[in-house]
Amino acid sequence: MTELATRPAEPGDAPRVEWVEPEQKKRSPRKLWLGIGIPVVSVVAAGALVLVGTTLTAPGVTVLGTDVGMQTTGGAAEALSTGVQNASITVEVEGQSASFTGEDLGLAVDAEQTAEAVKDAYPLWKIGKWNPGAVEGELTVDEAVTSDALEKAFPDLHTAPVNAQVEFQDGSYVAVPDEKGHGIDTEAFVQAVSEQLASAQSVQALASGETILAAGSTPSISVDASTTETTAPFVEKDAAATAEKLNNAVSGVSFTLDGDTVDEVGTKKVASWLDVAVTDDGTVDVQAKTDLIQEYVDALPKKVDQEPVDADVVVDASGNVSKVIVEGQDGYAVAATDGVGQEIEAQLTSLEPAEVALAGEKVAHERTERFRRAVVDKSDGHSHFYETVNDGEEKLMKSFPMALGKPGHDTVNGTYPVYGQLTIQDMGSCDAEGEYVPGGRFDYCTADVPFVTYFNGDQGFHGTYWHSNFGPGAYMSHGCVNLTESAAEWVYYFLQTGSPVTVQN
Repeated sequence: MTELATRPAEPGDAPRVEWVEPEQKKRSPRKLWLGIGIPVVSVVAAGALVLVGTTLTAPGVTVLGTDVGMQTTGGAAEALSTGVQNASITVEVEGQSASFTGEDLGLAVDAEQTAEAVKDAYPLWKIGKWNPGAVEGELTVDEAVTSDALEKAFPDLHTAPVNAQVEFQDGSYVAVPDEKGHGIDTEAFVQAVSEQLASAQSVQALASGETILAAGSTPSISVDASTTETTAPFVEKDAAATAEKLNNAVSGVSFTLDGDTVDEVGTKKVASWLDVAVTDDGTVDVQAKTDLIQEYVDALPKKVDQEPVDADVVVDASGNVSKVIVEGQDGYAVAATDGVGQEIEAQLTSLEPAEVALAGEKVAHERTERFRRAVVDKSDGHSHFYETVNDGEEKLMKSFPMALGKPGHDTVNGTYPVYGQLTIQDMGSCDAEGEYVPGGRFDYCTADVPFVTYFNGDQGFHGTYWHSNFGPGAYMSHGCVNLTESAAEWVYYFLQTGSPVTVQN
């Protein structure tokens, strides 16, 4: 019968294998060399020995307090997973004590990946890698589970922090500050657990009183914890940033039709469409009130629909608008509001300003343009006022008898644009009380002259309450065109800045 025997190898080399015939073995003075503390592995063929050497972990390898030596990758992974989950962890804090398993504290490890990495780094066939002791393994911790377990075990050491809030106050969203809490310093505790578990040794007592590394044994550690101030998941600066986004969103809800803004919703109304809450884990939950939004949307056609209103304006000789008599307004007709409510909800809950284009049509308004002018006809003693509408036929609107400038104060011929209008004014050399001031530019003072329309320097139309001499041959003024008070008021509203005034013989 043929047997396999192993011989010592240089560190890092694979075990050497040779064939030994039974009769030769009996005569040989050499003994089977196994090495001190090295487990004996019985195999039946050279190929099997090589396979064992490449699939088993070297002896004396400990990962996170669990001995995984002399195990296959699968066995090492199972031992490692069980060791971490069942690890015995005693926690002491401020004179109180409690015991946990690793699973209780949310400890875990990627057992398969770790076992594979350990086997690759410390294979059985590399004798120089035997008995390294504790080697690196990555422990993962669910700190939420850890905190919850510690809180339940030490309830009198825990005061929960309070999240900051976001509230709508006085027309805008504002941040309500968070409140600090108190409890076990989870971060420092997790670090201590990781360090102690990484260097822990799983041991088993022998009958002789000695100890050996025990594959699959449960590691046991004791950790001193401390308390600290705790912070809420959602603090005031987070609330302030959220409030800013919300204020931006609720300030910009508008509806357009064919490019025109036809309705805008006030900030307070939009805010009433939202429920804003901060969850325990610090997440901001923004929910839209579908029924309120839909109620508003359903009323839009009645609110937006309207017939066009034609504009009516006064223009100067260049066609520039000098007065708006009626503001023009386009007409609108909303065709449908399907999906509008959902569109608003989606934009608001994403904290974006909502602008929704409505389906429908716009009917453009027309514009009436009125060109107006005046003729001061000295020969017939009247001022005549004309209007042309939309380039149509010019029509005489009014004629009023007048009084012109006295000799030496002639009303000057020419065509001039109206440049200024006043409802009342003191004329001449007057003080603040409307009294004559001697030595001034003028030798008169006339207080409270009504409805003045200037067209040529200090000459213009105005009302006259101090005489009633109007018509052909009436020369009563210092160059202005005197009219009755009622006539001057009509002229004040008829002519506009830019309207031409012609003075002729």
